[in-house]
Amino acid sequence: MFSNFKVKKEERCSTDKQNSEHNCCSVQPKGKVECSSCSEKAKGVLGKTLEALLNDNAKSKLTCFDGFYYCKTPSCKTVYFREDTILRQENMSVVVGLKDGASPATICYCFGWTKEKIKAELQGRGKTVALEDIKVKMQNPGCSCEILNPSGGCCLADVSKIIKELSLL
Repeated sequence: MFSNFKVKKEERCSTDKQNSEHNCCSVQPKGKVECSSCSEKAKGVLGKTLEALLNDNAKSKLTCFDGFYYCKTPSCKTVYFREDTILRQENMSVVVGLKDGASPATICYCFGWTKEKIKAELQGRGKTVALEDIKVKMQNPGCSCEILNPSGGCCLADVSKIIKELSLL
């Protein structure tokens, strides 16, 4: 859902639709700001993250992908926000695994680790190799967290948190 959809043209945009040039040096918003929906702290993401993960309909309504923040609060419906623009799951081309009700609940987008897969390993083997597998694969073939993970960052902390939560069940 786009809320009061207004987009300001910014000089530092990662995509200028008029001349189709991409700025590989777009700036990630610094610090954290309150989510406009849930008031929890949210971190900035690179424009290339949104450009890679928004569906075509959402992308067509934006002239600039920079300046957005990612809300990782599971119960909040907002995924990204900037000024008067709110983007939710229906604007995404992937399921945002850390949000309540996500299925599959993908935690590692680069190597396909989901909450369901980790839970099955824990139940079947009493342990999971998720962290070890991800760390090895980060070395070879490498990861693409900036464009595959909705947070725009590394998943290791989230994977560790999910393993801990599921181990307590």
